[in-house]
Amino acid sequence: MQLSRKADYAVRAMLELAMRPPGATVIIRDIAERQEIPRPFLAKIIPELVAAGLLRTDRGNQGGVSLTRSPETISLLEIIEAIEGPLALNRCTYEPSRCASSSRCAVDRVWVRAQVQLNALLRHTRLDTLAQTQRSIDQAGVTSGRR
Repeated sequence: MQLSRKADYAVRAMLELAMRPPGATVIIRDIAERQEIPRPFLAKIIPELVAAGLLRTDRGNQGGVSLTRSPETISLLEIIEAIEGPLALNRCTYEPSRCASSSRCAVDRVWVRAQVQLNALLRHTRLDTLAQTQRSIDQAGVTSGRR
């Protein structure tokens, strides 16, 4: 299983916004440049994040995008699912009723446990924590001469 580039870009865009002051509105071009996301691709991702209730858009001279909620209330799982839909390692973990073997399959139990652990990790990873980690990484890069 691999997340799509689209989901990766969505997470990076949300992270960029989380690193800004609360309530900040940022133009898409700035997010694209700082996160090295192709601007046309990001422009297609933003409406999906808006539809999911994670972002709002403002038009006009002061327009751009901003978070609808504080970063500590937004999970990594929520962002990924806004783009990808529900995560599933296997059809058995997402729709057990569609798998005729699930009740008698040893591997099914492993998939289900892995799915539960993955979802829990992503659900408990908050955008504010990622922003804090990114600030630390950025600071370490500046002080060590990298960047």
